[in-house]
Amino acid sequence: MSNTILIKRSIAVWAIVCLISSALLYAEQIRRQFWAQDREFSALYSAIGAVLTQNESVLPLLSGDEDIAALRKKFPHILALEKTTDRALDAARVEPLHDQQYWLYNPWRQIRVLIDLAPLLATSHTFSRLHMRFSTTPDEIASGAFWHWQRTFPQHTQPFTLNADAEPDWLEVSWFSFPLVFFGWAVVIAVSSVAFWQRKARKEAEQRAHYYQHARLNTLGEITAGIVHEINQPLTAVQTWIQGAQRQQMQDNPQAVSQALAAALVQTQRIGALLTRFREHVVQEKVTLRDTDLAQCWQQVVNLLEHERKAEHITISHHFAPDASTVQADRLWLEQVLHNILSNAIQAQQDIPQGWVRIESQKKGDAVQITVTDGGPGFSPEALQNAFMPFYSGRKEGIGLGMTLTESLMTRMNGAIMLNNASGGGAQILLQLANDKETSHG
Repeated sequence: MSNTILIKRSIAVWAIVCLISSALLYAEQIRRQFWAQDREFSALYSAIGAVLTQNESVLPLLSGDEDIAALRKKFPHILALEKTTDRALDAARVEPLHDQQYWLYNPWRQIRVLIDLAPLLATSHTFSRLHMRFSTTPDEIASGAFWHWQRTFPQHTQPFTLNADAEPDWLEVSWFSFPLVFFGWAVVIAVSSVAFWQRKARKEAEQRAHYYQHARLNTLGEITAGIVHEINQPLTAVQTWIQGAQRQQMQDNPQAVSQALAAALVQTQRIGALLTRFREHVVQEKVTLRDTDLAQCWQQVVNLLEHERKAEHITISHHFAPDASTVQADRLWLEQVLHNILSNAIQAQQDIPQGWVRIESQKKGDAVQITVTDGGPGFSPEALQNAFMPFYSGRKEGIGLGMTLTESLMTRMNGAIMLNNASGGGAQILLQLANDKETSHG
């Protein structure tokens, strides 16, 4: 993942998080408006409920002869006190009048008091509508307000219902908190992105070092195997000549010569054994070739060479056919092969302002053919002939073992590699690997 992609993703995450946080913050502030008005409704309900309780407590104690002025000093909501005659005991205890006023009857004492709740309902409030319903008929039709409260009082003789409506103040929110949230998320995401980028860079550096170490080990294996092969042939010849000389000398019994040649023979045999043992340690053991995702291997190699690619302004593209995206290979070996090819392609285009590398795959029977083409100068006739020979290199600074190692790894994976020049110019490398079954090789 490049730095540009990481920055774009960080900005996208920041935008999404800010959007979600803004929605939640806005909803929370609207919710607080609701709870503030809910507390206001509850306080008003409690105040009116206390007055209704006073009414039920005072009314049985009145005789009808009390001084209304003195009575109002203690109970200002009582406007009038009157006596009644011949009112049935089962008659209605409440008789609404107007403007939140009603008569409250005591048929046993034949009196009634006029109660006025308007001052309580007229207190300063934030409701769009506040209403007391005296009747016991079914609930009124909802007003259509965004918020609605309705609560019935528990008093037996005054089972009134308090109703209130309100609308949210959609713009009455703390806008200052939104930039703080945006800035806070920006800091969190920026710190997280930097930490992620550092971790990713450290991991890629470790992987890069691992690949270079693996390349050196593979190169050392190739060199060692060649040295052992070359040294064993002269050692065998020396051994044969020494054995012949020993037999000739033994015919004349030259004791001293025989002992010296015998010692030389022992040493040469020992050298041969040591070299053979060294080669056995260097040559890698057998591995199992498994289904390997070609796209993942290529992306891994591109990531490892990201710095070199950008330094040389190389554009990389790919197209892997759906039926040719999996090959039978050792993942590490295949990545090493692709690493060598891409590294050579980048180095070959150092003098080109805008270079490019493209990899494609297609199905060829039971195999997958991988084609890597670049925009460089291509292979010279000499390079096409000698590219896989050890220690041959088209660059002065090269040691000439990269393509040799690449061919060796392809052979170990039961594959093949061919070098060509594309018709439009540039180098073209063809890799062929099986993709049908799991095998073992080394």
